Amino acid sequence: MRAALAALLLLAGCAADRAGPAPAAATADVLLARLPESIGAFRRGVTAPVSDPAPGSEVPYATPNRAIAGYVQVLRRDAPLDPEELQRFVAAVATGSSRRMTERAQPTIAGMRCAELDGTYGRQAVESLACTGDFGGQMVRLRLTMARRGDRMTEARGFAEGVAAALRGG
Repeated sequence: MRAALAALLLLAGCAADRAGPAPAAATADVLLARLPESIGAFRRGVTAPVSDPAPGSEVPYATPNRAIAGYVQVLRRDAPLDPEELQRFVAAVATGSSRRMTERAQPTIAGMRCAELDGTYGRQAVESLACTGDFGGQMVRLRLTMARRGDRMTEARGFAEGVAAALRGG
């Protein structure tokens, strides 16, 4: 019996070693520093402070001629990411004075919960990608908007994957 228990403990220890250490917490500043100057065709803009829904920073990104434009927000938080955060974020980006958008899909992209949206911005037909995720203990929100032409959503998804890889230090 003792030999079997010892063998189980040894196996559990080996499994824990293979899993690797738990991801370390990262400050918002560390995550911001990981965001590259470019991801695919997207170029980074000037970082600005934000305070809604939590204090943090926003980094704009856009493709040439702003065919696809948006931002990545790194927000400080003291509690685990609320599963409803994506829905609050989608509600905030889907409506506005000249925006009307509806959700068409909820893919998971590189560990982030995302929503793909269709609608209009004024009279222009647009689509948008909105994502939320937890990176190093910080909340990250990503939003891209583009005129509905061709398959720009594929490029937007690739950008989201690039952001996630950069924030993970990969």
